[in-house]
Amino acid sequence: MKTPIALLVLSSVLLCHTATGKEQSQRELIIGISFSIPPYVIAEENSGLELEILRQSFAIKGYTVLPSYLPLARTFMSFEEGSLDGVLNVKPGMVKGHYSDVVITFRNQAVSLKDRELSINRLEDLSQISVVAFQKATVILGHGFASAVQYNSDYNEVADQSLQVKQLFRHRTDVIILEKRIFLYFRRWLYDRANTLGGDYIVKQKDLLRPVIYHDIFPPSEYRFAFLSQQVRDDFNEGLQVIRDNGTYDRILKKYEEDLELPAGD
Repeated sequence: MKTPIALLVLSSVLLCHTATGKEQSQRELIIGISFSIPPYVIAEENSGLELEILRQSFAIKGYTVLPSYLPLARTFMSFEEGSLDGVLNVKPGMVKGHYSDVVITFRNQAVSLKDRELSINRLEDLSQISVVAFQKATVILGHGFASAVQYNSDYNEVADQSLQVKQLFRHRTDVIILEKRIFLYFRRWLYDRANTLGGDYIVKQKDLLRPVIYHDIFPPSEYRFAFLSQQVRDDFNEGLQVIRDNGTYDRILKKYEEDLELPAGD
């Protein structure tokens, strides 16, 4: 039979263990990610530029991140129901929550082959040439872009952004519309697989080395993360500022940019 002192010690140990377990669970954050957009989020590898920024920022404050990959509508619904601690890539007003400081800036570009010598200086210049954009581009890029391509019979959108890059280098379109780092990622992806892919993916390495022009006709898009808890948001912002100040943020960007370079450069 246990003595009162032994029971007291056992109870203290159990309470300590329970408190530690509770504290541990409070330091694990389930973050909703609605789609894979390499190199920002690479779902198959559970990695990516933004995931590294997220993890490194929270690591400063002792949190661990558990990504939850869900369809867009389900991500927002789960967040507002309280099933997720946060969501990536939102702009103010998209969800009800506590918004972080700006985390990343997307730079959508019109990309053409340099030897085509296309003059694209404004949105209206897209109305008379063949264009392949990403899915829902006319919604995401705004009314000006939607109006510019509204009557263009050679305007198309695709869900698979690697197809955009392939079509550009196979001369199937004059210009493609996509975020610059996404373009670089899929160009490198196609280059590394040029000798193994077949069918619609056939594109020669030498063609992928052809120089391109980035037509900067879209304003930059700033994205934030949103969190249920104001304290978690504040902790993230603090960690984000730390990794900006100590150079970690820039090193993450540089690492992914170097990974996207082709052997002969652009």
